[in-house]
Amino acid sequence: MRHVSDLLRTPAGRGLTLVAGPWDARPVDSVVLVDEMWELECAPTGALAILSRNAARACDVLDTLRIAGRRDLAAVLLPGSAGTTPGVVELARRVGVALLTGGSEQSLSDTVLGLGAALRADPDLLLRRTREAIDRLGAMEGAGEDDVLRAASAAVGVEFGVAEVAEHASNAAVIRVDGRPDGYVRWHGEDPAAAIVAGVVAAMLGRVRVAALVRERAREQALLALLRAGTGDLRAAARRARHAGVPVDGWHVAVFLRDPGDPGVHGDHGTPVRGAEPARPPGDVVLRQVRRAAAGAGVDPYAKPVGTAVGSAVGTTAPLAAPPLTTPWQDGLLVVFTTDEPVDGPPEAGAWPGFALGVGTCQAGPEGLRRTAAQARAAASRAVRGEVVRFDRLGVHAILAELSGSQSALMAARDMLAPLDGLGALSAHAVPTLKAYLDAWGSRTRAAEVLTLHPNAVAHRIRRISEALGADLSDPQTRFALQLACHVVLEARP
Repeated sequence: MRHVSDLLRTPAGRGLTLVAGPWDARPVDSVVLVDEMWELECAPTGALAILSRNAARACDVLDTLRIAGRRDLAAVLLPGSAGTTPGVVELARRVGVALLTGGSEQSLSDTVLGLGAALRADPDLLLRRTREAIDRLGAMEGAGEDDVLRAASAAVGVEFGVAEVAEHASNAAVIRVDGRPDGYVRWHGEDPAAAIVAGVVAAMLGRVRVAALVRERAREQALLALLRAGTGDLRAAARRARHAGVPVDGWHVAVFLRDPGDPGVHGDHGTPVRGAEPARPPGDVVLRQVRRAAAGAGVDPYAKPVGTAVGSAVGTTAPLAAPPLTTPWQDGLLVVFTTDEPVDGPPEAGAWPGFALGVGTCQAGPEGLRRTAAQARAAASRAVRGEVVRFDRLGVHAILAELSGSQSALMAARDMLAPLDGLGALSAHAVPTLKAYLDAWGSRTRAAEVLTLHPNAVAHRIRRISEALGADLSDPQTRFALQLACHVVLEARP
């Protein structure tokens, strides 16, 4: 079924009449509805163009046939009944376009759908359309997702899209990454060619995503190595990060998402409550959501929010120098935005439900990347669930956060408090107890309220702690040094 004569024998074509032109001058490849005459100029080669009543009122039959001839259309259908003239008959014969009339007993949309369905059912056409689409997609191996979807849609004449979940109102083919579902290729209609091509598209998108995931994992590992590198290894780590595609030489702003756990995990001043579970890094589902939100910010990352805290956490008119980096780090997720110029001023950020979010300051170069990441994590440690805290608004707490990010300061603080590890069952609670006591200016009552303990229990703990440290807690300098050490150690603790 490839010609006008074949379509006229179908249920959808029985009410149509050939009034001029040849039956079988050209094979029919598609059926299109023309509502404005300019649309006829865009109709694909081999199409049967069905004019709406609006288009028919504005058209001249001779001009319509000339346009159809130039476009190599197979046929033109005028709605209702229409007469003809010798000039129309001669022109239709000369340009090789069949002129049809009729279809008044059913709606034009039903005629378009009916003839289209009959045409798609032709096995020869189905095979040709499928083969041409697959050949076109085969030549695009390695292209991006959007290019693959556009090429497939143009080749088959059906619009393909991507969805996170299968939709009831559309067809879907599963996209798999490492054997696991990672979204769906969706399309509407019952075109068999579209169903076949959708499977090919889904497989191609799976390969595109696997390749992107490999590159992203290499960047993540290089970023983590840079964050962990000692001062002497920083230059080599930065060189490896550049090779992996990490834009270490730009201006960086880090965003850190952390699950604060249950509301009771932290008491006043960030002191962990006895028996509370530590915060855990977000899982794979959240990681994928954050990656997509951060990637969405890459189109116009700072000019407008993208609906999540990740996309609106930083702001400037500068474009991104590279796609945002998102990776699990310590007790949360780190997102690094990099630009070619510094960010001018910190705009407001939205919250990510269920997470504490911290934002670092804009820093340059490899050392700056490490610093803004440490700042973002320190700021997140000060945030509660659903809150955004910026490092540059921490005030005096920024000094403690900076010290917590210093390896030398952290090592000195841990060495100072190391004797507390020998207190047995008390060792796990010794540093929080000492911090609460010193923060309360030596008040056992106020420290007991923070720790939810009896004041006598606090006094017993402090006596054992001071004995283990060999410290005189009445000395102002000793108190200050120990208080600072407690804050640095607890700020750095995952």
